Amino acid sequence: MKIVVLGHYGSFAGRDGACSGYVIQTDKSTILVDCGNGILSRLQRYCRIEDLDAIVVSHLHDDHIGDLRILRYAVETKQAFKQFDGRVKVFMPQSPAAIAKEIRQPAVFDTEYIYDGLAVEIKGLSLRFALMEHSIESYAISIEEGSKRVVYTADTVYNEKLVAFSQNADLLISEATFADLSSLAISVPHMDALQAGLIARRAGVKQLLLTHFWYEENIKECVKAAKQNFSNVSAADEFKEYIV
Repeated sequence: MKIVVLGHYGSFAGRDGACSGYVIQTDKSTILVDCGNGILSRLQRYCRIEDLDAIVVSHLHDDHIGDLRILRYAVETKQAFKQFDGRVKVFMPQSPAAIAKEIRQPAVFDTEYIYDGLAVEIKGLSLRFALMEHSIESYAISIEEGSKRVVYTADTVYNEKLVAFSQNADLLISEATFADLSSLAISVPHMDALQAGLIARRAGVKQLLLTHFWYEENIKECVKAAKQNFSNVSAADEFKEYIV
């Protein structure tokens, strides 16, 4: 599997950046995991919109789905110009219901709702979903091809279910919104880099890739914090390709 980081910011992008979006490519398939603001233009470096086998959405916050609204226009335009006669397959949560209704556009998207424990096959990729703990319905995603497995935490607080779900993954792509949440004056429904490192250690993963950074956070400090609990850590660089 090849994983390409299209965006690594949470909430909103820093200068010249983009929010959550990851291309997963194999010899047989190309899927997009999350489609946050700024992702659509970057996606087209790696594939045409009509060549996507699926978009998999972890949850319905705009930093993870914002460009689905723009993608709708793109597909509608391509359909009108007879450049694309199909629909884009989208796997997504069904709540919040108002947002799900807005995104579900039958002429453009072939939508399937995800749920805890769901397993699906997409052209040689095996995906499983685990409900996490966030401010809205949010899912960690396991992506397997043969003996290789990538786990994406999406947005969540630290929880034991994530440790179990991530067991022995070759790559754990984990949110690390801040280096250390204990320094904040408010409580947020996210993990920090310290906790991401602890998850990686307890789950016995091979490599930890930190992502979903607050735009003002010092990313080097996030890596340093995660390394207090786990050694093989790196920060997700936008446009960088990772091979599993």
